[in-house]
Amino acid sequence: MLRPVYTEPENCQDCYKCIRECPVKAIKVEDNKASIIAERCVYCGHCTQVCPTGAKKVRDGLTRAKLVLAKYPGKVYLSLAPSYISEFTDCETSRLIDAIKGLGFAGVSETALGAELVTAATERFLETVPKGVYISSACPVVVDYIRKYAPQLTDHITPIVSPMVAHAKMLKELYGDDIKIIFAGPCVGKKSEADSFGDLIEVAITFKDLRLWLEREGMETSGSGSSGFIPYRSGMGSVYPLEGGMLAGFKSHGSKASRMAFSDLTSIKGLLSGLDTQQYDDTIFLELLACKGGCINGPAGLNNTSLAMKHYTVSVNCDDSEPDDKPDFSDIDLSINFVPDPQNSRTEYPEYKIKEALAAVGKTSAADELNCSSCGYDTCRDFAVALLEGRAEDNMCASYMRRVAHDKATVLLQKIPAGVVLVNDELKIVDMNRAFAASMGEDTLGVYDVFPGMAGAPLKAVCPFEGLFRTVLATGEEIKERRIKENGRSWLLSIYNIQPQKQVFGLLQDLREMNVQKDWMLEKTREVIRNHMTTVQKVAGLLGENAAYTDATLRSIMEAYGKEEEAETEDEYTMK
Repeated sequence: MLRPVYTEPENCQDCYKCIRECPVKAIKVEDNKASIIAERCVYCGHCTQVCPTGAKKVRDGLTRAKLVLAKYPGKVYLSLAPSYISEFTDCETSRLIDAIKGLGFAGVSETALGAELVTAATERFLETVPKGVYISSACPVVVDYIRKYAPQLTDHITPIVSPMVAHAKMLKELYGDDIKIIFAGPCVGKKSEADSFGDLIEVAITFKDLRLWLEREGMETSGSGSSGFIPYRSGMGSVYPLEGGMLAGFKSHGSKASRMAFSDLTSIKGLLSGLDTQQYDDTIFLELLACKGGCINGPAGLNNTSLAMKHYTVSVNCDDSEPDDKPDFSDIDLSINFVPDPQNSRTEYPEYKIKEALAAVGKTSAADELNCSSCGYDTCRDFAVALLEGRAEDNMCASYMRRVAHDKATVLLQKIPAGVVLVNDELKIVDMNRAFAASMGEDTLGVYDVFPGMAGAPLKAVCPFEGLFRTVLATGEEIKERRIKENGRSWLLSIYNIQPQKQVFGLLQDLREMNVQKDWMLEKTREVIRNHMTTVQKVAGLLGENAAYTDATLRSIMEAYGKEEEAETEDEYTMK
């Protein structure tokens, strides 16, 4: 079965943003493509929100939902998450229910009714348990996070099913065990939970799925409607999607339990990592929701309305009254046993292994560990562990790839027998090869051998035709194969733009040797570029302008030689 979140490899541009943003680092990079590690993922859905190319996708639920409706006509009910009121703001609730029923559903019921059952069960649980710390079970993402990354706290999760599961049990008790239930909400984690409770939930779709479905089927959502929720409207369960919404529904406000609410998985990670469950002689209940602000900020929501406005919409539409003939659901079994599923590094790597992995990316001392997070990991040591576990590749390290690119560009520069110099807009040398230094005389060559590249040196102190570089930088107009004579020697000088009026490079060829070495020079340049272009392109993605500059330089050199091959010049007649 396709996982709730997956990657479309052809769209992945290996930017590592998904790794940087993933709270549990459930991403594996292989062949420069990022994929989800299913057993590590908690399906918070955050990667689908931040992926700049849309390569991270939420599994489509519409196909299965339509099949269920077609197979069981008149037997399928929709469990609608309470945050719908802040998402479908363009239509009245009664009209929305009419439209959903028009798709073929026998009825629409609020998941909030299941939330009310969970709240009541949680209250009863907290009144009877020993003192200690207890964590809400309503959010499947938080539950999975604890099971996988804070497994020592699994026993502190209240052993009560989520509102979605409780609601499904409630509907089956009311309308028969043979009915089918489809859930719709803003949560990606519900898709994973529905997979685990296939006997109760046929499929979980998102609000985006539901909106798309209504539009494709031409269901009208404007105007007034005539339908209502079954079996009745929810009360305080409707505020469940808000941070603290569960606590607001507690009836026994004189309970012995101290109650707190927190949201945002990143914050919850810090909260749980420092949680001492033995420190306080009290009963503490924590309502935890993975999405910042609550389920109204779920990753599969429909609009980008202000979180404050969504909060207002949900709270102002809450009706805490209860029907007089409310059925008794106390006999429904809401218990569940959560089992730890540790996913932290299963192998404790010895220090020498960590150092070997760091050395593989050029980090041989503590000073080399920049912890820049360009690879997506918080520290270089985290990255080293990911390398050892096969979750990462060495070319994800920007500083390492920068050094590799520089070294290979330097090798290429030195292999070209012609003189090459790179100059910036201040007419200072960015880089130079030995052949250019030798062309400028013994004194310059001596300085070069002491300071290879001569970066930062004023061009005029080295080169007698600095004025030509100044002209190209000022006008942006390149010079191609200008014949230069100096001290009895003749050269062909070409000056090409790398970045017009910002950086240029000069190509200086000794006319006395050009025919002998030109063919070899062109082939050697092509060979080196072929061997290393993959690395250069990789660096272009990681380093932006720095790497693009290297790539452009190599391409400009090739272009220069290509043009020489196509046309004879006046100077070639001179050589004859």
